Amino acid sequence: MKTKKVHIALFFLITVAFTACNDWLDISPKDKVLEKDQYASEDNINSATNGLYRQLTSENLYGGQLTQTTLELMAHYYTYSPNSTSDPSFIIFHELGHYNYTSENTRPKFTDIWKEAYQTILYINSFIKGVKESTAVMSQVHKDILLGEAYGMRAYIHFDLFRIYGPIYRDRTNEKVLPYNEKTEIVLNHTGYEEAEYSTAEDYMKLVLEDIATAEALLKDNDPIASDLNSITDVLSGNDFYRNRNRRMNYYAVKALEARAQQYIGEETKAAEAAKVVTDQMGSDKIFKWTNATNVNSDYDYIFFNEVIFGINNLDMSSRAKKYYLGSNMASSYVIDYNNLLKNIFKDYDTSLGSILDSRARQWSASNVKSSPLGYSAEGTYISNKYTTISAKKPAITDLQVLMRVSEMYYIQAEAALKAGDKPGAIAILDMILESRGLTLQYYLTDDKTDTEILSHIEREYYREFFGEGQVFFFHKRHKSTKIFNGYGEGTTDITNPAATYVIPIPDEEKNI
Repeated sequence: MKTKKVHIALFFLITVAFTACNDWLDISPKDKVLEKDQYASEDNINSATNGLYRQLTSENLYGGQLTQTTLELMAHYYTYSPNSTSDPSFIIFHELGHYNYTSENTRPKFTDIWKEAYQTILYINSFIKGVKESTAVMSQVHKDILLGEAYGMRAYIHFDLFRIYGPIYRDRTNEKVLPYNEKTEIVLNHTGYEEAEYSTAEDYMKLVLEDIATAEALLKDNDPIASDLNSITDVLSGNDFYRNRNRRMNYYAVKALEARAQQYIGEETKAAEAAKVVTDQMGSDKIFKWTNATNVNSDYDYIFFNEVIFGINNLDMSSRAKKYYLGSNMASSYVIDYNNLLKNIFKDYDTSLGSILDSRARQWSASNVKSSPLGYSAEGTYISNKYTTISAKKPAITDLQVLMRVSEMYYIQAEAALKAGDKPGAIAILDMILESRGLTLQYYLTDDKTDTEILSHIEREYYREFFGEGQVFFFHKRHKSTKIFNGYGEGTTDITNPAATYVIPIPDEEKNI
């Protein structure tokens, strides 16, 4: 097939991708600068930085598909029809729920993810090149921070592409699987890259970890998050470019990403070590703090803001949340079945959602769904309040799409302890999290639990903890799970072909990225 040479500069001129802002919380026309001017001053470089984060909020990336919609359907949070349906508005729920990735309805979704992710990586690569070559008057500390953020973002997106399109890591071969792009121009063919640009699974993950190491080196001694406890605040700080650090790829976000990546490739000890760097900063007088379980409702803090390591400011959050969750028809709403919520996710807690002590149960409320295209009762469906609630007390919460939180770092350490044969250590970590969520001693894990039962507990914890963050499907892929909650009631669905379930086919259409 004919190849095309695509220069990243073209994208700046055609798409004006870096539409951002001087204070990075608002959009301003003066940010629409041409590439040749993009790195001429520190203000313009800051605007380009904003543009990268704004790009992450695309509905095909972390503003939708990779957080609240497609990946969560694949994790079987949402209600979908267990039986075939011809209803055009509901069929995509059915097909994703049954892991049909190649239909005319689902294939475009994964094409859009692939296309926009690699577009964004190209923008990041151009940013790195531009900042390195810039002669703008700018302190080395500021330059290192922004480059560290960019390398971290590049690793973050590449890693998620691997978790979507790459093989189950334990089943990897020497076959070349995905391209890891570090260039500002590429030669495209029908899969997006020349064959020579593809890497094996091991080589690809080495490149992820190399970018993480580069980001860490640039941020470790420079990131304000390490020296200023006020760099994370629930008050929007638009006048200080280096505040609101949990809305940026900060040093601890890079360490959390390292923990994720190391765990994914089976390096449990290294993962736990990286995770501990983050959890060492958890406490009332430290950077991250446990959310007071009794204040969740009064503060409308359903995202547990003080525990967020990294998130992105999504200015479209409210309109998208309305579209995703607040409809009255099941075919157009992302709703969760009450029995899936109560008897699968919050199993063994209580007989009603309202009486569960776990503060994570507070985030769920009855949906507006009153009709179903499938003919069965749609009563008893729920939605999460995580992204539908405006907090007057903590305005910074309202538009924050969570991507990483401290609790995941504890689960990583618990799994590492369990694998190392330290079951008491794993239980102690998990019980600490239950305590932080308002649960009493009767709900704690006991020493007679088997390793399988403890891992099942961690699975449920992922469902309780990470809704709308796109992590549960990846948990199942990492473990090559053979069962998953069925999504339309109590019970599980068998995964008879893990490779077909957990490995999404690379799009075969030509990518004009």
